[in-house]
Amino acid sequence: MHAFLRRSLRPACLGLLAAASLNACRPAPPATPTTPPTVASQKHFTGVWVPTGSFDDPAGPAPWQNTPWPEHPPFTEWGSAESKRLDDHGNFKACTPSGPVYFMWEIGLFPIQLLEAPDQIVVLREATGMPRRLYTDGRGHPEDLEPSWMGHSVGHWEGDVLVVDTVGLNGKARAMNGVGANALASTEDAKPRMPSSDALHLVERLRLVANGELLEDEMTIHDTKTYTTPVVLKHYFQRRPDIDLLEYYCNDHPRDDRVVLGKTESGT
Repeated sequence: MHAFLRRSLRPACLGLLAAASLNACRPAPPATPTTPPTVASQKHFTGVWVPTGSFDDPAGPAPWQNTPWPEHPPFTEWGSAESKRLDDHGNFKACTPSGPVYFMWEIGLFPIQLLEAPDQIVVLREATGMPRRLYTDGRGHPEDLEPSWMGHSVGHWEGDVLVVDTVGLNGKARAMNGVGANALASTEDAKPRMPSSDALHLVERLRLVANGELLEDEMTIHDTKTYTTPVVLKHYFQRRPDIDLLEYYCNDHPRDDRVVLGKTESGT
């Protein structure tokens, strides 16, 4: 089992296979009232959220299922070449920061935490040191924006939906999909790696569904350097008031460079 999985599992779950969902290892969330939530409560995103799905079943349970990554992405010529480059383990750099899509795309492993303030929502990810900041005070993107790993995000409310617009990426992030170590852990990992560039423009529509128990993130990926048409995906997180984020430091959990896409140097 990978060290990063062992580190995230509770002691009672250490006997599970690496492909098992962390949801099965976390204590079950306490029962919640079934009274339909108001629009005001539907804007309450604060809390810890665990991504749905598992390595064996990335889509997760119906009816709120994660959109699968495309088997044949609409690559540009540059996008196709970059996808192949990222798929080569020799080009993989451990602990490279993710961009905003990978940050919000996970299956049953590392939770995220949303913290709301009057002027912004801060999103923390257990396995990532840098946060995302979603500014909600009406500001726009600055004209002299400095490119960064997470970009600059501004949001506004449309009823119970938070619409977030992100630009200003540096184009250096790892692929938007797949396990961070480039290992074949999920059935989704056999699909082409999905790169992003400094032209990435991400539009998200975040809302609570399933009586407030799930957070839905609909992502529309505009990146004319990488894709000929936008890529639209939905991903879900389960509210988990019974757990907290743990400490995680990537370099404390080194990967074996001989293990590439589920195979060792001997080919097994």
